[in-house]
Amino acid sequence: MMTVPAWPVPLACLAAAFVIGFAAHRGGTCGVVAMTQWLDRRDARLMIGFATAMAAATLVCLPLAWTLGRGGQLPGSAPIGPALIGGGVLLGVGAFVNGACLIGSLWRLGNGEAHLVALPLGVLIGDLAGCLLGWRVVPPPGMFGMPGSTGLMLVAAGGLMAAATAAWLLPRPDGARLFGLMTAMGLAGGLLFVALPGWTWVEVEREAVTGLIAGMAHLPGPAGAALVATLAGALVSGWLTGRLRACWQGWDAAGRSVIGGALMMLGARLLPGGNDALLLGAAPAGAVSAILGFAVMNLSILGCAVLARIRRAERPARP
Repeated sequence: MMTVPAWPVPLACLAAAFVIGFAAHRGGTCGVVAMTQWLDRRDARLMIGFATAMAAATLVCLPLAWTLGRGGQLPGSAPIGPALIGGGVLLGVGAFVNGACLIGSLWRLGNGEAHLVALPLGVLIGDLAGCLLGWRVVPPPGMFGMPGSTGLMLVAAGGLMAAATAAWLLPRPDGARLFGLMTAMGLAGGLLFVALPGWTWVEVEREAVTGLIAGMAHLPGPAGAALVATLAGALVSGWLTGRLRACWQGWDAAGRSVIGGALMMLGARLLPGGNDALLLGAAPAGAVSAILGFAVMNLSILGCAVLARIRRAERPARP
């Protein structure tokens, strides 16, 4: 069961969740988009934006965990081996099939792409399949749960990474806006993963399914409220930008979301965590496996995009 944090932490968590949804939509944050941009135009701005978000989350994660006395809940590095690589590949292939990663699905919902409502069904199927297969990696406790010089060095490294990404992004077109959005998302994500772990829709759905299986169904608590606030942030951004228009891309797209969601959930059980948890939670807490898993995911997306283009190029032209 998820514990209810003491006031006023819940309000800060809701605000942080709203910021994540808003910034993800405004920044077009998505692994599939980032890899496509690089493949099409060698445009690495969004990839550097991911590094900005991770750096900003690193500035918040450990100091906040130490302040709130929650260092013991920070995840450590999962074993680096076939399970980790396989999880990253599944997460990346699932994102490509769906047309968006877990974060990217959020901002596309903010555009009103209604077929993505099928994604939670895929996540549920993947979770149940993972249970049947016995796929579940539980990371050990983190190394930086208590204040110390090594933890401070990690925080300092986050500051240096933020400065480096700023130096790269700010001179480029639209770089200042992207840097600001990714910094806001990272700071909010670092706060949320420390103050309210288990807020992502993968974890909220897993909690609900676990409760149903155990015969202890209950309404979503603070984590569920944070998830709703994240979606609200994306929808508000879509409305303000005029991009929120309900559209249905057909049952084929919905089917791809189901398949993609199942694959992503299988991968998340092995990493462990979706790309949002890896980028904004585990990596800032010092889990090396999260950085490797995130990299494998994006390389898998890139590989799928390359293969798809090769297949399209090999198709004979229609008369």
